[in-house]
Amino acid sequence: MSMRRVLIIFSLLLMLVFVGGFWISGGAAVRSRAIIFCQAGQIHTLDPAGMTWIQDIRAGLALWQGLTQYNPTTLRPMPGVAKSWTLSANGRTYTFHLRRRARWSNGDPVTGANFVLAWKRMLQPVTGAGYVEMFFHIAGARAYFNALAKPRERPRPFSSVGIKAPDLHTLVVHLNAPCPYFLDLMAFPPFFPLNQQSMAGFAVRKGASLVYYNPRFTRPPYLVTDGPYRLTAWKFHQYLEFKPNRYFWARQTVHCRELRIVSFSDSLSAFRAYQSGAVDVLSFVPPEFTAALLRQQRAGLRHDVHYRPVFGTYYYIINCTRAPLSNPLIRRALDLAINKRQIVDDVTRLHEKPLTVLVPPGIIPGYHSPHGLAMDVPEARRLMRRAGYPDGRGLRPLKFLTNDTDSMNMLVAQAIAQMWQRNLGVRIRIATEESKAFNQDCVQGNFDIARAGWYGDYMDPTTWLDLFVTGNPNNHSRFTTPRYDQFMERADSEADPARRLALLTDAERLLVDRYMPAIPLFQYTDGLMYHARVIGGIRPNVRMITLLQYIHWKQRPHGDTYR
Repeated sequence: MSMRRVLIIFSLLLMLVFVGGFWISGGAAVRSRAIIFCQAGQIHTLDPAGMTWIQDIRAGLALWQGLTQYNPTTLRPMPGVAKSWTLSANGRTYTFHLRRRARWSNGDPVTGANFVLAWKRMLQPVTGAGYVEMFFHIAGARAYFNALAKPRERPRPFSSVGIKAPDLHTLVVHLNAPCPYFLDLMAFPPFFPLNQQSMAGFAVRKGASLVYYNPRFTRPPYLVTDGPYRLTAWKFHQYLEFKPNRYFWARQTVHCRELRIVSFSDSLSAFRAYQSGAVDVLSFVPPEFTAALLRQQRAGLRHDVHYRPVFGTYYYIINCTRAPLSNPLIRRALDLAINKRQIVDDVTRLHEKPLTVLVPPGIIPGYHSPHGLAMDVPEARRLMRRAGYPDGRGLRPLKFLTNDTDSMNMLVAQAIAQMWQRNLGVRIRIATEESKAFNQDCVQGNFDIARAGWYGDYMDPTTWLDLFVTGNPNNHSRFTTPRYDQFMERADSEADPARRLALLTDAERLLVDRYMPAIPLFQYTDGLMYHARVIGGIRPNVRMITLLQYIHWKQRPHGDTYR
């Protein structure tokens, strides 16, 4: 039987299996003029200070706008709330000029004070901001945060931080050193403004100078945002409903009258809904069917699969504070004992690019990746002997933690556990947890090895390398060494772009050649599913940024479905 005929039969079977979909009361598929966008996981938060998950960030970009925004074609920063800006000759002071037409969803003008409020909140430890390190480019920000984080230290006045709003439509930001990607950061959720008037009723004072905000301020009807959409409904575990913000200064770019973001407990249910026509866009390609769907795509049988390598790394973090993995010799041995090519060819079967480094190579202009460690079982065994555990003797079983969002995570973990047992005599106990418990255990260090993944937030190596700086809230490996921190500090203050990138290469070399707080496995490949003849405004890109501002109907569905 020809491959094409096999694929045609497989395609028909998929349709028969998944045509069930989203059936409600009497078997009719519910359709409306809303575009239904399905994400891979539930929204964790709509507080810009807490947005670290890709699904939260995607929703945040639809509701808010920062000083800059991403160009929908190139993703380079372009004017957002700020219509223009100037940079001082020494590269350390930005002066942003805000649009007078920029308004909140309640009609209030967006002012420089709104940014000052939001950024001050980011720098208060009580907020628990995941990306607070990004603010340490700003003069005085680190010292201000550290003083508040240590109760015995005398708090510093916020006036010592280089953030000033001299008038309603001007924001001045002083940096410690030139930051080549600062304008890129200004489009990212942690730097979004906040509407003080709408949040005032949710403020809870924590001490003399700290204010905590009850997260209810992010729920409708309380949430006030300044971006393309406003949040009109949030039905827990069902959907979020967005409608255009009529006060948005670029209202003419928003052509979707109603957008609903949904998620399912598993990718199979999501795919069923998509196949039935109850969902218009999947933010992912279901892992259980990716290989088959890609074969169909290559054979010309499907045109709704949009798949490519992306700016993300699948890796394992190692708890560097728990013996015996506090010994870098064992961490390096674990890396050397993995056949990463076999993982992508025989387990994921998507033929992703195996990685020996954390920053996906060849994407950031001017950055030259170190080599990292290639598979070498004899060397791995030698390192285990040096560490005092020949053939794994005397080594306790190691707790490996993974989450249940994707069955592929378990398959990869099982395959690598077998390699470690076979090659090193290392025994692994795999524990699977739902996302909330998994995140909590990672933060609290309740693991030896844990699954991890990271997508670059901006086009610079520090989007990965900052994860391993001492004190970074996302440093779940608890890795710390002065040598690495010094390289990162030197890079942070280096004005010459080429020398700065060379320092970052040296820093990454320490991670992947010597200390190994994380084991890189492969570069993510990812994608979306949608019919380009029906849905417009989506531009698949390496950064996995889907700007829902531009999504729109090109061809309305007929009746219940357009499949």
